[in-house]
Amino acid sequence: MAKQDTPRYAVYFAPEPNSDLDVLGTSWLGRDMDGTRPHGQALVSRVSEHRMTELTENPRRYGFHGTLKPPFELNPTTSLESLLRTARIFACGLAPVEIPPLELAVIGKFIALTPVSQSAALEKLSAACVRAFEAFRVPLTDKQIAAYRQNKLTVHQEQMLEHWGYPYVMEEFQFHMSLTDRIDDPDERNAVFSALEKLAQPVIGKPISARHLTVFGQSGPNEPMVAIERIPFGRTK
Repeated sequence: MAKQDTPRYAVYFAPEPNSDLDVLGTSWLGRDMDGTRPHGQALVSRVSEHRMTELTENPRRYGFHGTLKPPFELNPTTSLESLLRTARIFACGLAPVEIPPLELAVIGKFIALTPVSQSAALEKLSAACVRAFEAFRVPLTDKQIAAYRQNKLTVHQEQMLEHWGYPYVMEEFQFHMSLTDRIDDPDERNAVFSALEKLAQPVIGKPISARHLTVFGQSGPNEPMVAIERIPFGRTK
């Protein structure tokens, strides 16, 4: 039986603290990057408070972010301190990456912020992160692989899953910042989308700059992902 208290870690792009993007994520999900929930969650007309909690369960658990290295269990031959040390060294060699202007989009049936166009620099950053932290990842179990395969993966996504432990990396990478879980009902999805269009006005159509890596940790499967360390790009004195 798999241990239920095995921590996981990830490397994310997270909004600059107190930026418009950070304010949007905090108010929409009702939680900060440290996992606390000091704010009431934004509500949507015709959608109950309980339903809003359901519709944002996974984004709230994982925090408002863009994935660079997907969540992984830590290889027992390594340590969290070694992971953080590697992240600091890795970040020293990076320069800020401009992310194209953001827009609201429906991916599958969930709502997210995505860039209006592709970015070679952002794709390169993501691929470099996947490679740089691969040695820290425990291989997936058969059960975990089977769960991913329920999503009807392409042949290439299967290859990414087998090699990197996640199907949507490298050429399959699509930067996004999730705001909801899957919403099957079109009317409900449209209501949530309309509310987000208003709340996200301060960030829509504006580029953002990735200037930090943030290492997140999760103490257990039902616990929130929380920011452990925010690491600036480039050398610091």
